[in-house]
Amino acid sequence: MVNSTTNVSTSSNSVSDQVIKSEMPLRIALLMLPASLDLSLSLTAKSQAPSEMAKQLSVLMPELYNSKLLETTELVSIKVDDFEANLTATIESIEQGKIVQISTATNSLLMMHALKAAQNRIHPHAQLAAMQIQTGQLQAGAAAVTDACIADACMADSCMQSALNQAKRQPASVSKRFDLPQLNSTEQFDAVCELIKDLASRTHHRDAASISPKQATSHYWFTEHHQARVVAINLTNHAPSRSELCSDSNSCISFVISQGTGFIAPKSIIGTKRLQLIVCADTQAQLIAELGTLQIKLKALTTEPTPNGPLLTLMRDNLLRYEATRSATYAITLQANSVEAMLQELNAMIENVPKVLSEKDESSQYKTPAGSYFTAEPLGSNASGGLAFVYPGVGTVYSDMFSELHGYFPSLYSHLEREGDLKSMFQADAIYHLDPRVASAMPLGDLAIAGVGSSYLLTQLLVQEFQITPNFALGYSMGEASMWASLGVWKNPHALIEKTKTDPLFTRAISGKLTAVRQAWQLDDNAPDIVWNSFVVRSPAAPIKALLPEFPHAYLAIVQGDTCVIAGCETQCRGLLTQLGKRGIAANRVTAMHTTPAMEEHSNVAQFYEQPLEESLPTDIKFISAASGNSSVSNSQGTFDSQVVANSIADTFCNTLDFTALIHSAQKQGAKLFVELGADRQNCTLIDKIAKQDRQCGAESTDYPCCTVPVNAKGGDDITTLLKALGQLISHRVPLTVAPLIDGLNREIAQTQLQAASTALQVTAEQMTNLTLQGEV
Repeated sequence: MVNSTTNVSTSSNSVSDQVIKSEMPLRIALLMLPASLDLSLSLTAKSQAPSEMAKQLSVLMPELYNSKLLETTELVSIKVDDFEANLTATIESIEQGKIVQISTATNSLLMMHALKAAQNRIHPHAQLAAMQIQTGQLQAGAAAVTDACIADACMADSCMQSALNQAKRQPASVSKRFDLPQLNSTEQFDAVCELIKDLASRTHHRDAASISPKQATSHYWFTEHHQARVVAINLTNHAPSRSELCSDSNSCISFVISQGTGFIAPKSIIGTKRLQLIVCADTQAQLIAELGTLQIKLKALTTEPTPNGPLLTLMRDNLLRYEATRSATYAITLQANSVEAMLQELNAMIENVPKVLSEKDESSQYKTPAGSYFTAEPLGSNASGGLAFVYPGVGTVYSDMFSELHGYFPSLYSHLEREGDLKSMFQADAIYHLDPRVASAMPLGDLAIAGVGSSYLLTQLLVQEFQITPNFALGYSMGEASMWASLGVWKNPHALIEKTKTDPLFTRAISGKLTAVRQAWQLDDNAPDIVWNSFVVRSPAAPIKALLPEFPHAYLAIVQGDTCVIAGCETQCRGLLTQLGKRGIAANRVTAMHTTPAMEEHSNVAQFYEQPLEESLPTDIKFISAASGNSSVSNSQGTFDSQVVANSIADTFCNTLDFTALIHSAQKQGAKLFVELGADRQNCTLIDKIAKQDRQCGAESTDYPCCTVPVNAKGGDDITTLLKALGQLISHRVPLTVAPLIDGLNREIAQTQLQAASTALQVTAEQMTNLTLQGEV
């Protein structure tokens, strides 16, 4: 192995001079390395540290480690000092078949020919397709500053066009262009590395000046379907001369960089700022003993000079033990944001475990605001078979939802992007609009698409990443469509996206002009537009039903626990509320779903949702429709076909939705633990109210256990809410894997150990240098 450090400088004399490295695309693979990883240092050091560094590399960069490329190919190591010259030397070395590590104190980039990366099965984070350099001089004078700005702009455009020509790309194919003037060499390199990271993590950053403090600073980088992300980067410098008689020097470096097939490693779900520990046992005494053992271990960490490494290892080993003891009767999950806070959670749990176990009923649980949770009556085990996925209806999506998730589950997003149009599925232009009011003002069809999209994403997250399979599935209103789309029943649910945006059913029949309502009310074309609204009112259904004959254009649309939704002619709805003696909260949304006029569209709804089914359908999930009473359908019964599914949705769509009855039906069939799969937690709130109401009036359903688990909550941190949900599911003994948590911790541990090994190598190298100098003296 040969290691060398290369520095090259270049210059030119006029503004028209161009340094064109190649007229052909460069095809250079780019791989971001941990900043603390100095390959040349690790390969030349005479100590045990290299093997330690290799061990960490196998965790952090498994493809690179397994390729043995570092052992078989000459490595050139470059520390950035003159970025333009460094890049020239880098490309020359790559053309000679070498690989190059170019780095600063904060970023490290490995570069090689794309063919070499492919031959070694390395998926690069990005690919450099073009690099062009232009340099020139501008005459000094009174208008020097203005001339410099004009020259810089012209040079940047000219240089970028040369780069696009080299990359064989049209300007329209560029996703984003970045013009970064007046940076020194280190800043230039770091800026380019940050953009490569954005490509590899598919992250779009927002301008802080254009958003409010409550808005997300970044979100997933959406593109049109099957369109790769491409960035064009201009680095321009204008260096004024010291003498008015001399010329100013100008230079521009233009890059065209496209996304690679590799991803930045997922962020760790738990870590030193988001702690989780699990205790499993069969008896109260064992639980208390395990909690005491953890308490001792955590207290020991408070005396550690550098506790982060041991803390990460403690949590990783704890999760590995959980994976080996899944069959235990009880599980406690502990969550906190620091070791000190975790000790407080432990103390509280030790105090409350005996109380919870002594009560021993479905309400026997203990949870803290931090997310620690314990139940004495697990409802989600295989023996219980009570896990139900619940899908919310239209209108739960919100601005900037799920803005953080892609950083923790990049492979999931990549999978969804290959499956279909992710941008349309999330209605990203509205959900991530700079004006947060745009999301809530979306048309009914767009709200429906985004609602199904959010449910689909969270379902795949639980099913694929954590291997959770429900026993039951049900949906609130159009949540039934989300249910069929998300759980492997419809063959191509993405086909409904464009159809939902354009079909008359959503654009004018039960929304917009309300043609179905006009037909039901026998209004001709000359009749004025219908002023429609819906209102949430705290009232039982019976007194509302008693008043409906007096208000023929007002309808009882939804029954949900202690509240109902009435919809129809706004004047008649307000009149009904007045006579009822109740105040209603206006939804200000035009939709005739769940009203009598919707029956005009029953056949169209059924036709719309009659979709081809998967050849292999789920056999272990019972699907419960609001229109099916106390029955359910599953493939194991042989009752699945596209017509059954379509009619089920149409019946729910066109009739009053009795969500209370739907929950009671699910409980009677065995559903106990209701996990909401969608944006926000509205269904969980409704189910909790239904259960509370049942307990107060001594209803039959009181005999059935009921617990809710939201996976998302508006206004909350995406990952914290998800982690709390996982904690509840673990305590309810739901079969699942915590492998994503373990993998993240392994990377965090490797990063910590790599930093320590790198520091040790640097110390060793400095000592060897000092010894050499002393010997020479």
